[in-house]
Amino acid sequence: MTLPALYLSRPGVALPATKLDNDDVLAKVRANYRGDPKRWSVVEGAIRRIFAMCQTRVRYLDEREEARVADYAVDAVHDCLQVNATSLEDVDTVLFGGIARQYFEPATATEIAARLGLTSTHALDVTSACVGHLEAVQVACGYLSLHDHYRAALVTTSELAGDYLSYDIQAIADLHLRSAGLTIGNGAASLIVRRTPWPNGGLELCGLESYSEPAHWDLCQVPIKGTLMSSSTELMRLSGLIVPRLRAFLDRLGWDQADHYVFHQPSELMVKKIVEGIGDDPAKAICSHHLYGNTASASVGLAYRELLAAQEPQPGAKIVLGSAAAGFSMVVLAGRWHVQQG
Repeated sequence: MTLPALYLSRPGVALPATKLDNDDVLAKVRANYRGDPKRWSVVEGAIRRIFAMCQTRVRYLDEREEARVADYAVDAVHDCLQVNATSLEDVDTVLFGGIARQYFEPATATEIAARLGLTSTHALDVTSACVGHLEAVQVACGYLSLHDHYRAALVTTSELAGDYLSYDIQAIADLHLRSAGLTIGNGAASLIVRRTPWPNGGLELCGLESYSEPAHWDLCQVPIKGTLMSSSTELMRLSGLIVPRLRAFLDRLGWDQADHYVFHQPSELMVKKIVEGIGDDPAKAICSHHLYGNTASASVGLAYRELLAAQEPQPGAKIVLGSAAAGFSMVVLAGRWHVQQG
């Protein structure tokens, strides 16, 4: 199917009010530590090395039991509407692409749509770990390609860690499965895909692609009524799968290089390594992990906002959005910055 003319908006975002630095997180681990006090400095040192490697500095967390996934998504939608000077009038479908949820059914997108005041719309969830938001963008493009009467799709995500983070670390060996959780932050992001250009600038989509290596599905899991367990070292090694796929995707587009790379943010080292691996300048990679930590599916939207806040892309600038996640799955999206004339 040929991709029709579709334009991706600027992102809207929302963050919790509570900001934690590395010392705050270490205090949580220390409070749960039951081992030999003389060994605590060894555990702390190992955690600090992980933070330094990932460039983790701060993250935002909402640890209230009453915190709602849909509330943060709605806040991000309102921010998206404001920064794009638009309304929900043309939105025909609402997609939620996050991991976090308060219930198994109905679709979280239906609650979000209701809270936005949409009385009649197509609403559904797209669940695919940290690639969920971009995968939902791809699904939105599919619906717009299939249904001529669809004008715009609202694509949102919202990540609240809830009880899924564990600070129960008694030895360095525990960090093999639990270190990733110490870098996690909460946040929400929203985008709109529509058929018409955005007057104040947006991304004219040129291509999308997704890919999975399901043999690695068990490397990262959040069990029902469990906590996040992630084999971080093994997952980082899978970055070797990303580089050739990304390079081939760009080659199919006829792009030797892009001007900006906006990727999921598990660590800043990994983001730069991927860009360097495809033969481009790692300085073109947007790094926002130090600002928000790993916000799972919301991280691309937050990094995208950082790009647009730092510098307005030149008309025609090539921008790549991408994410890799547990599963093992990856999604990549490419477009040119387009500003409507007149």
